[in-house]
Amino acid sequence: MEGNLSQLLADLAQEPDRLKKTLKILALITEQIQPLKPIVVGGTALEFYTLGGYTTKDVDLVVADRKRLDQVLCNLGFERTTGRHWYSDLLDLAIEAPDEVLAGSEDKITTVVIGGKPVYLIGVEDLIIDRLAAAKYWQGCQEDFNLAVRLLVLHKGSIDLKYLKEAAEKELVTDILKKALQKSRKYLKKL
Repeated sequence: MEGNLSQLLADLAQEPDRLKKTLKILALITEQIQPLKPIVVGGTALEFYTLGGYTTKDVDLVVADRKRLDQVLCNLGFERTTGRHWYSDLLDLAIEAPDEVLAGSEDKITTVVIGGKPVYLIGVEDLIIDRLAAAKYWQGCQEDFNLAVRLLVLHKGSIDLKYLKEAAEKELVTDILKKALQKSRKYLKKL
């Protein structure tokens, strides 16, 4: 690893805010892997969209070329732990690439600029659908339902309801989306 990159990683390791550190690392990964666009999904996307109301210690990325991601992570000092899982002791960060295809719309991706570099996140609507599917199909996990409601409340002004309802229909979660929308409206009335 070249000197400037080593110093940059050492500086990133000192960032006290865990989410900010993770986003800065993701911006670096995105810069290194261009022209590919790694998309943050899962817990880190939830942490971002819930404004830190949900926390995680790992990052799930969807990227079209896992081998290229492997090269980038290796160059940044990450070590493969098992299969598609990587870990950096220096950064205290685990990264996994669970898929090469985004389960959701590329048009809904959110781009956040960190230090002049982009970080791409799954769209909030697709994250809501993901949580509702988890709530419905993974033994009725109430936490996932509550996270979907929280996302609906926090992002009420920017959610594309037409798209959300179409995606819910496609994923067979229209019933639970209706319940989540009702619950989110109750919360919003109290505000």
